[in-house]
Amino acid sequence: MGRAGSAVDSPQGQDVPLPGYGRLGGEVPVLYAPRLGEKAGEVRDYLEEGHRALAEILSVEPPGISAYLVADEDWKDAPRENARRYPPGLPYFTRSVEPPALVLPEKFSPVIEPRTRATLPLTIWHELAHAFLLGREVVRTPAWLGEFVPQAASAAIAGRADLSIEEHLSYIDGEPGFTVRSLRGPAGARDQMSFQNLLLVLGAAALEEFGEGFLKRLFHGLREEGEMVGEERAEELLADALGPGAPEWLASRPEF
Repeated sequence: MGRAGSAVDSPQGQDVPLPGYGRLGGEVPVLYAPRLGEKAGEVRDYLEEGHRALAEILSVEPPGISAYLVADEDWKDAPRENARRYPPGLPYFTRSVEPPALVLPEKFSPVIEPRTRATLPLTIWHELAHAFLLGREVVRTPAWLGEFVPQAASAAIAGRADLSIEEHLSYIDGEPGFTVRSLRGPAGARDQMSFQNLLLVLGAAALEEFGEGFLKRLFHGLREEGEMVGEERAEELLADALGPGAPEWLASRPEF
């Protein structure tokens, strides 16, 4: 678990694009609004815990990244891929700065549910997994597979960090009216959150059934794909990564 306030401030440097923001050094430097210093220390601890765990789980060199903890009033100026302002309160990963960065809001959007003590670390680790995936170009996949890896990875890190997510999972609606494969086209924010929560439930169940080794196999399998991954190939990649008994197990899962 993170230890809030354990980091030490360092002076603002030229790599801080938001005026007046401080910087916490470390494996994953955190740039933060001055009044968010205590939370920045907590965020950095979760980031470093996840950074080390993912490198081991996936057997890859961890990417060089940073993070921004952005005050509500500065959200419009946060680094992003284009001029369009991103929805407030929703974290994201961007390669628009060097090093690439996770952008984390001061407060999460109300759409991010459930709210438990696991919400912050799980969300941070999810975005961190995206950073690992995008450390090099990967082919396009169905949305459910592209988001399954970060959700399963965040659950795997929680297991290594002795962070129980059982309470968090117990608050998730397992029957939102669609499965992770049936949600199509533009979806509202709440359906998108339900989609992510279904993937977290599926990822946690896969870890319990098959162990964390499937994440390494799936991660590297995706990197080896040379063409866009269609629905059928996505299912094959997941089943191959999970191992013996996977097709039957997936067919038994209501989320899938």
